[in-house]
Amino acid sequence: MKKKRINYFKYFSLFFAIAVLVFIAGCTGAPPTAPIINSFSASPSTITIGESSTLSWSVTDATSVTIDNGIGSVALTGTTGVNPTTTTTYTLTATNSTGSVTATTTVTVSSAVTVTYNGNGNTAGTVPVDPSSPYEYGATVTVLGNTGGLTRINDGGISYRFTGWNTKADGSGAYQAEGSTFTIGASNVTLYAQWTPYVLRDTGPAGGYIFYDKGYYSYGWRYLEAAPSDQSASTEWGCYGVSISGADGTAVGTGEQNTIDIEAGCTAFGTAADICANLGLGGYSDWFLPSKDELNLMYENLKVFGVGGFAEYNYWSSSEDGAYLAWLQDFYNGNQGSYYKFNTLRVRAIRAF
Repeated sequence: MKKKRINYFKYFSLFFAIAVLVFIAGCTGAPPTAPIINSFSASPSTITIGESSTLSWSVTDATSVTIDNGIGSVALTGTTGVNPTTTTTYTLTATNSTGSVTATTTVTVSSAVTVTYNGNGNTAGTVPVDPSSPYEYGATVTVLGNTGGLTRINDGGISYRFTGWNTKADGSGAYQAEGSTFTIGASNVTLYAQWTPYVLRDTGPAGGYIFYDKGYYSYGWRYLEAAPSDQSASTEWGCYGVSISGADGTAVGTGEQNTIDIEAGCTAFGTAADICANLGLGGYSDWFLPSKDELNLMYENLKVFGVGGFAEYNYWSSSEDGAYLAWLQDFYNGNQGSYYKFNTLRVRAIRAF
C-alpha cells in the first residue's frame, strides 16, 4: 500500500502568512480615539468685580490642552484662578492625532453688590434689611440702625447692649455707626452687630437706664432697668386704710411681687402700682413699681450721677407700711420714710431682665 505524502511546504506557507499578519497588527495597534474632556468648570460661577473664580479641568487621551482668554497651554488636569471684569466664557481645547474637542464654562461677573446685616449672637429681634441693596460699585451706603430691636439677653449669664456694626464679627474690621456712610467697593458687605456687656447707667433694652446688676442670673433676671422718664408727677399710692397682703416687701427683688399683690388687693384705678403694671414702653410690658430698696438704688446709681431726669421730689415705692402708710424716697436728699397712702407723689417704673 502506497503511503500518502504530506505537503509540509503548504503548511509552512500558511503559518508564515498568519505570523506576518499578527506582527503587523501588533505594530499598528488599535486605531487612536479622540481626546476626552472629563470635566471643565468654574467655582464660583458668579462673582462681583474684584473677586476671583477658579477654573478646574480633567482631560484624558490628549497630547495638548489649551484654554483661551490668555491662559494658554495647561496640563491634562489642573486648576487656575481667573479675575474677569466682565462676564467671560472660557473654552478648553484638547487635541491629539485624531483632532480636537472643546468644552466651555462661563464666569458671570455681577456689577451689583449687596449690603446685609448679621445679628452676631442676638437672642431676640430681627436684623435690618437695606431697602437700597443691591448697590452699584462705588455707590454710597448709609448704615441703618438697630431697627429690628436686636437684643442679646442672658447669653451665658451676661446680657449685652448693642453698640453698632462692624465689617468683622469679632470687631476687628471697620466700625460703622448708625447713620454713617461708606463707599461700597467691588465685594458684598456684611455688617455684624457689635455687643458689649451692660454696666450701670447704660441704656437698657427698653430704652431706660440700668441701675442694678446682681452679678448673676437667678429667678430669670440679673439687671434692673428704670424707665427713661416719670410715669406720673402726682399719683396716690391708693387703698388708704386697706392692708394689702404680700405688698410689704422692701428688699431688692420684691418690687414686682409687691406690684402683683397691690393689683390683686386694691381695685382702685390709676394708683402708683396700677400705672406701672399697665405700662407698655420700649416694646416691653413687664414694668412694676420698685420696692423701697430698689427705689434707693435708683437714687444712688442714677439720680446722684445726674442720669434719668429725676425730679428733686418724693417718689413712691411699692412697699406698704401698714394699712395707712407706704414707703417713699425724697430724690432731693435721698431720705426715705413712710407717708399716708392718699398723698400724691411721683412715680417711676422699673423692670427686671
